[in-house]
Amino acid sequence: MGHPHLWNTCESSTMKLSIALSIVLIFSPLIVVGNIIAIDYETIVNEICENETLTLQFSSSTDFNENSIISPTLKCIAIKGYVSTFKNGVFKNVPNLKFLDLSNNQISSDDLFNFGNLSNVKILNLCNQNGYRNYRTIVDSVYPELEYLNLRNAGIEELQSSLSNPFPKLKYLDLSKNRIHSRQSLSINMFSTLTHLDLSSNNIDQFSFTRMENLLSLTLDHNAIQNLESSMGIDLTGLEKLENLSLAYNKISYIDSSAIETMPNLRYLNFSGNSLSLFNFDMFKSVKSLDILVLDSNSLDNVPITAPLNITQLSLNRNNIRYLAINTFFYLHSLKKLFLSENKIQSIQVDAFQNQVLLEELYLNDNQLSYLPIGWCDSMKMLRYLNLAGNKFALLESVIYSSDLPVQHLHFERNPLTYINGTLSRLIPVNMTIYLNVNVSSRSTSYVRASAGPFDI
Repeated sequence: MGHPHLWNTCESSTMKLSIALSIVLIFSPLIVVGNIIAIDYETIVNEICENETLTLQFSSSTDFNENSIISPTLKCIAIKGYVSTFKNGVFKNVPNLKFLDLSNNQISSDDLFNFGNLSNVKILNLCNQNGYRNYRTIVDSVYPELEYLNLRNAGIEELQSSLSNPFPKLKYLDLSKNRIHSRQSLSINMFSTLTHLDLSSNNIDQFSFTRMENLLSLTLDHNAIQNLESSMGIDLTGLEKLENLSLAYNKISYIDSSAIETMPNLRYLNFSGNSLSLFNFDMFKSVKSLDILVLDSNSLDNVPITAPLNITQLSLNRNNIRYLAINTFFYLHSLKKLFLSENKIQSIQVDAFQNQVLLEELYLNDNQLSYLPIGWCDSMKMLRYLNLAGNKFALLESVIYSSDLPVQHLHFERNPLTYINGTLSRLIPVNMTIYLNVNVSSRSTSYVRASAGPFDI
C-alpha cells in the first residue's frame, strides 16, 4: 500500500473527515501498584477526544507526509500497522492535535521523534515498535504541552537531546521494556516535572534519581539492581514526595536504611522477588505514612519488628517463615490484611495475633499447619476472611473452638480432612461459610463424612 487516503478537511470544504466514534486507550497504566495512585486514562482520553478518534489500520508498508492528514479541528489520531517512518512535519496540518497514538508500528528507535514538533499534543504513545533497534534515540523538537509519553518496548538504549528541555510539562513517562542501563543512558533534561516514572524491565543496576523531586510513583521492577544505596546502586536522594516505590524482581540483597528514611510520604513499597534474607523493619520508624509493604518471594525466616508501624497491609508470601511467635506482629496495631501464604509455618503461638484487633483478612494457606491453639483468635474480633487451604489439618475442630469465631469465610480446601463430626455444627457461627473440596480420581478417593448435622459436602 502506498500513501494512505488523503484526508483533506477544511472548513470551506464539502468533504467530511471520517471519524471513528470510539475511544482508543493508549496506555496500560504506567504505574500499577496497590491502586494507591490510580490513573484513569479512559477519563483523560474521553475529556480530550470527546469520543471522536481517527483510527487508521494498515496491513502493509505505508509512508506518510504532511498532506496525508489535513484537518483544522481533529484532536485525536491513532495509526497502527506497518508504518516505519513519519517524516518531519507530517502532522503540521492537524494544528489542534492533542492525542497521538503511533504504537504497534515498525518505527526504528532512531526515528521515533522524526515527525517533529507537536505543539498541542498532550498524550503521545510510541510503544511496542517492531522496527530496527538502534543505539541512540534523539529528540530534536520541543513538545510544549506533552504530559503523557509512552515509550514502552521501543528499543531505546540511549535517549538524548541537545535542547534544554524538550518536554517542559511531562508528568507521566513509561520507559519500561527497553535497554536502559543507568542515568547516563538518559542524557536529557526531562525529569524535573515528572510525577510518574516506569523503568521496569530494563538492564538497570545503577541509577541516580536526584533532581526528580516531584516524583510520586516510581517502578523499577525486573532490573539488575543488587543494592539500594546511594554510593553503589540506586540513589533515591531527594524523593521526599514519593508515595509509590516498586523494586520487585531484582537481585537486591542489601538495603541502606537511609534510602527509605528520606521518603517520609511513602505509602506503598514492594520488594517482592529479591534476595533478602534479612530485613530491617526499623527503617520505617520515620515513615509514618507507609500503608502497604510487600516482601513476597524472598528468603526471610523471621519478622524482626521492634517498633510500632502504621502499615495496614503486609505481604510475606513465599518466604521461609517456620513459626509465628508472640512478638512477631506485636507492633503492627493497624494491620487489616496479612498475607503469609506458601511459607513453612508449622506452629503459631496463642498470642501471636494479640494486637491485631483490626485484622480483617488472614492468609495462611499452603503452609504446614495441623492445628491452631485454643484462643488464637480471641483478639481479632474484626477477622472476616481466613484462608487455611493446603495445610495439614485433619479436623475442623483444630481451628474452630468456639462459636464466637468472627470469621465469615473459611477456606479449608486441600487439607487431609476425612471426617466431620456433626456435633461441630453447634460451634460453627451462623454466618460462616466453610469451603471444602473432595478430590476424586481413578487411583485414589478421598471421603468426607458428616456423622450428623447440616453439612452439605
